[in-house]
Amino acid sequence: MTTLTPLYLLAAEKKSAEVTDWSARIAWVIGLLLFIALVYWLMRQGWKWRASLQSDLPGLAATPEGFADDETLLTLEGRYHASTTAGQWLDRIVAHGLGTRSRAELRLTARGLDVVRPGA
Repeated sequence: MTTLTPLYLLAAEKKSAEVTDWSARIAWVIGLLLFIALVYWLMRQGWKWRASLQSDLPGLAATPEGFADDETLLTLEGRYHASTTAGQWLDRIVAHGLGTRSRAELRLTARGLDVVRPGA
């Protein structure tokens, strides 16, 4: 039969707190940061790969000459988010800077709509 140690004897024992292993903690933090950097690098490579696949798409049309001289019917400012392929709303177009989100300024005249993206 085993004897149980009284609780007051267990409480009387002197124990030191466990010491934090700083080298292991720092190694884990550095490893986690390297993993996050690797994931971001892979995302960037995928973005560049998508741009190279879509490089055969025609460029955007330039604003015709004399368009700025026309009377402005309506002006709007907003945010451009992305362009996608028809029927596939998750397939973003990256070529020609269409994948970057930016401010957009829309100007409607009698000849058409002019879209200016100053931040792209």
